[in-house]
Amino acid sequence: TGVQTCALPISDVSHELRTPLTTIRMAADVIAENLEGLDPTTRRAAELLGEQLDRFEALLGELIEISRFDSGQAVLDAEPVDLLLVLDRVLETTAPLAAAKGSTVSLSVPDMACTAEMDAMRVERIVRNLVVNALEHGEGQPVEVARSEEHTSELQLPYVISYAVFC
Repeated sequence: TGVQTCALPISDVSHELRTPLTTIRMAADVIAENLEGLDPTTRRAAELLGEQLDRFEALLGELIEISRFDSGQAVLDAEPVDLLLVLDRVLETTAPLAAAKGSTVSLSVPDMACTAEMDAMRVERIVRNLVVNALEHGEGQPVEVARSEEHTSELQLPYVISYAVFC
């Protein structure tokens, strides 16, 4: 099928990107171990290099995962999960970034179980990406994850992340 034909080249390209990326990561790690000896401009450039490498590695991992789904090598693992537990994990994992950005992340939802049939790992990744984007581009504004009354998913300003679940 067309999807399978498309998935193979994405997989091949992703694999080919891993080798130079690994070499670049090793070099960046060596530089990162010696930040104290660098002038402020070079130190900041080295920090940015590390941050962007982290981002690139994550994007490459997601590209490989997408190609596995497209080719049928991977399937979603949907099961009943309490969405509030997933959101709590997102808040916990994004707290250090929020602190570094001078922001906070809060959860504003009813205190009741909200079970949905979902692939918890992927939903957590999606929500975490939204929260991280809000933190990175929110200029220190607080980020609130809130339940939408309209049952629609949307990013509301200033950086309120809504999710739609029928509980």
